[in-house]
Amino acid sequence: MKLVHSKDIYYIMRDILKCLDPRVVNHGQRTAYIMYTMLKSMNKYEMYELAELALIAMMHDIGAYETDRDTEILQYETKDYMPHSIYGYLFLLYIMPFKDKARILLYHHTDYSKLQSLDYEYKMVIEFLNLAEKVDIYHNLLGSRFDSTFFSKHDGTRYSHRALTAFYQVLKKEDIIRKIESEEYLKELDDLFSYLIFTNEEKKDSIDGLMYCVGFRSEYTMLDVVTCDNICHLLARKLSLSIEEEEKLHYAAVLHDAGMCAVSRDIIEAPRRLSDEEMTEMRHHVEIAEKILRGRFDDEVVDIIAAHHERGNGSGYPRGLREDQMSRMQKILQVADMITALTSTRSYREPKPKQQVIEILKSESSTGKLSSEVVRKFIASYDEIMDEVAVKNAQMMSTYNRLKENYKTTYEQNK
Repeated sequence: MKLVHSKDIYYIMRDILKCLDPRVVNHGQRTAYIMYTMLKSMNKYEMYELAELALIAMMHDIGAYETDRDTEILQYETKDYMPHSIYGYLFLLYIMPFKDKARILLYHHTDYSKLQSLDYEYKMVIEFLNLAEKVDIYHNLLGSRFDSTFFSKHDGTRYSHRALTAFYQVLKKEDIIRKIESEEYLKELDDLFSYLIFTNEEKKDSIDGLMYCVGFRSEYTMLDVVTCDNICHLLARKLSLSIEEEEKLHYAAVLHDAGMCAVSRDIIEAPRRLSDEEMTEMRHHVEIAEKILRGRFDDEVVDIIAAHHERGNGSGYPRGLREDQMSRMQKILQVADMITALTSTRSYREPKPKQQVIEILKSESSTGKLSSEVVRKFIASYDEIMDEVAVKNAQMMSTYNRLKENYKTTYEQNK
């Protein structure tokens, strides 16, 4: 896939997660840096392997977005760590292209004394990640009172001897604490992630997985993304788009609501009409998505995303574009997004029935807001398209529900 570089997937994921809660990402980046320097000192992994392991370390608390939304970091890291560890493990196992490394997140809080019998290729990575994140937590908490010798008291119990040896080595040679305090480490991380190598399939899985990150803010939003993507796909086929155009439209549909991560859940799921101020905040999601993606994803894909709330008569936002200023792909996403809004459940209403959806679409196209060509094609195949969308959505929800069920089972097994 030439639409995005491997390194840019890191930036996109980082910035979407930062919109949700910057504390978790900042902690993840610092932990990833500490772990990376420790692993590098062992001379066991190639740079591309270190880059992938550091990316996973950056995401080590990703489960907290789902299980500990309103909890302080120190609490979920040191008191009740199993929920977010399990959810992060399942997220990698089911959603992202790192299935073989998923158990790193499952065990990243486990004391070394309980890990000794574990037969796992990445056991050393777990040991190093466990220590690295504790170093960051206590350094961040204590500041100038931080004492690195504290960890040696737990040699062979909480932490492995080889992890402690590697940590004290890089603490002295790499001056990692000073680099973290000065934020110099961020440049080293940027350089490291230049070594990321994803196959086209891994890129696709990673980008598709971002729709689940959007779901951390609101399940409604995640379901909307899946519905919109499926409608776009079917309309693209009906309108004879090229394979390249289909691919661009797919990624635009998957990422078009990425900026919703920055919108309050109270607004997204408000069971009432939004105030003017709330509507302004909601509308900012388009500009936020464009800011995250511009320069990191194919420009045409970003242009499609940036125009998904534009309207052909100039009444849309954020730029007030008119029909002759927009591409066919942009018009398809606009129609698909509106169909999604009309046919999906909302906190304040049930989905609208078929005939009402058709009447609204006809009205919007007759006033020049939506493409009459796209609207006609959709209405002519309404039942066919919506039946297939229902099947695809059911498949996605099956994966999502299986993740939730396995969360319960895994939690019981690891209590």
